[in-house]
Amino acid sequence: MSNLKSRCPGAAWPDYQGGGLLNLMQTLSWELGGPDLGFPPLATDVLAGIGHHRHVCLLLIDGLGAAQLRRLGPETRLSLRRRATLSSVFPPTTAAAVTTVLTGQPPARHGLIGWHQLHGEEIIAPLPLYVRHSAGSASAPQQLADTLFSAPPLFEHFSRPAFLMLPEDICHSPCSRHHAGSSMRLPYRDSEDAFVQLTARLYSPVPAFHYLYLRQMDTLMHEIGPDDEAAARLLAELDGDFGRLLDAAKQNDAAVVAIADHGFAAAPAEQWLDVDEIPELYSLLARPLSGETRMSYCHVKPGCMERFIELARARLGHACWVEPSAELLAAGVFGPGPAHPDLAHRCGDVALIAKPGWNLRDTLPGERKLQLAGTHAGVHPDEMEIPLIVYRP
Repeated sequence: MSNLKSRCPGAAWPDYQGGGLLNLMQTLSWELGGPDLGFPPLATDVLAGIGHHRHVCLLLIDGLGAAQLRRLGPETRLSLRRRATLSSVFPPTTAAAVTTVLTGQPPARHGLIGWHQLHGEEIIAPLPLYVRHSAGSASAPQQLADTLFSAPPLFEHFSRPAFLMLPEDICHSPCSRHHAGSSMRLPYRDSEDAFVQLTARLYSPVPAFHYLYLRQMDTLMHEIGPDDEAAARLLAELDGDFGRLLDAAKQNDAAVVAIADHGFAAAPAEQWLDVDEIPELYSLLARPLSGETRMSYCHVKPGCMERFIELARARLGHACWVEPSAELLAAGVFGPGPAHPDLAHRCGDVALIAKPGWNLRDTLPGERKLQLAGTHAGVHPDEMEIPLIVYRP
């Protein structure tokens, strides 16, 4: 990875050797009687013996990176119980990181590497399971799920019952069904309902593992940006719910671990770059961009890669680092192998890794031009670093 570090100054790359999300899942699996996933455990011992507690809760607060927690809520209960800062996976985005949590596998193995990604010859969104390209595709969500999701679920292999608490609109989706496996899925209406349900479950005398996925921070920060006062107010509300959960945890021998899947970066409106409005460059692509606006995969027409890289560096170099995708694969940024058989195909020929503040997009016929106030999936530390928050009675 040394070549990438020298070519991308200031970038934060994932840690798979003891300081990252993957290592957290290895440690939790060991502690809860699950399989040895074959990866190093966490370098910190803050979770040592956590499986001795009657209940273990894992809260995933989507988008609440270490930088956001520090800026928006330095005196919150969540912040005061932060025990370490970990790295997310690459790219630091929900499709890649949450799948690592649910399977215990790195993106290199589970193969989900962006909000949009190539699957066969279609560009799809792997979480909501719609087809972006090609137009007029007849592929249905369940059909896509049957061929896309290959990494087995992790939680069903723990030595105690596992319960997944998910927003009601995604609780029974093909993606959730696959990644929960035989574990029970429990829908909730809003964050208040989620915490009420989880708190009630802690009073059961039967040892259990509880996973709660909270997406409210991510949704809001995409809309208003990661530094808005409204994000601080939402965090304060979640922190209040967290505090009440800890009161119940103390009474019921329940350990609570809270993490994020990724952090956030502000996305100034004047720093969105339309790649499709550079025809001499865009015409060299065999299909539209995939990946994310902060980390785009380019599939180049045969024989055009050298010209594409030269032109991209000339026209886009102020906004992104232009790297052959083979360099990312060789550097192991997607995690240890063996690699998913479609990983190289999905990465394409060239990766456009956005520099701080920038976002890259293209807009297909029928699509609304994407404009967000906050984004992620790049290699800024604010996107890559996530907090490890631990409460043990």
